[in-house]
Amino acid sequence: ARDAMARRRATATRTATRALVAALAALALEATTTRATTAAEEASFYRTTYSPNDATTCEVGPYGWFCEPSNIEYSTQIWDPNTAYEADDVTASTSECAYCGICATCETGNLTCVRNAAAVCYESCTDDEVRARLATCDVEMETCMSLYHDVVRYDLRESVGYAYEFYVNEFNGSDAWLGTRSEPWKTLARAERRVRFIRTVTEASGLGKELSAPIQVWIRDLKADGGLDAKNNTHNGRYSGKTYLK
Repeated sequence: ARDAMARRRATATRTATRALVAALAALALEATTTRATTAAEEASFYRTTYSPNDATTCEVGPYGWFCEPSNIEYSTQIWDPNTAYEADDVTASTSECAYCGICATCETGNLTCVRNAAAVCYESCTDDEVRARLATCDVEMETCMSLYHDVVRYDLRESVGYAYEFYVNEFNGSDAWLGTRSEPWKTLARAERRVRFIRTVTEASGLGKELSAPIQVWIRDLKADGGLDAKNNTHNGRYSGKTYLK
């Protein structure tokens, strides 16, 4: 009886040992498979070349994959912010006030931006249409008009070639000021005295009695329409021009 019991214990021990060995082997195989799969996945993150077919070779660049030959047509055109591109024409879907807003955000000195936007904002309007649009577009249009004054100045300077320019604002000027846009004179008489003075200096220098170069005087428009601050010397673009040639 004792021998039979010993044999049963030995058999049970061998069976348990085999089961344990099989379980450990299965765990080892699973761990090996997992490590291999993980390694393959991690390796894909470090791949720098790839060939989708025999005729194409791809490699990783600073901004993603680039293939040679490429099936993407790249543009070599350099974008110029001062150029109105045909593809960017949104005239049909953009309101006049939106163009006034675009004009108002043009950088100082970017006359192309101002010129293109102002053409739709207000430049082609009659006086009545300007007044009506001011009520809708408000400060954006006023700012556009102010910026457009620099376009007018540039065009006139190119055509006339004036050497000096002075500003007169009856609403908020002073004849004791410098005659600039931010510090305009109050009266046209003050501007004309300066023109006579420059003629005198020209004659005294032996260059003759006439002006050696034209002088431009900008006179604040008397039409103080709603939406425009007549006392704002800098941001108001409503000026009439008077050019002294002689």
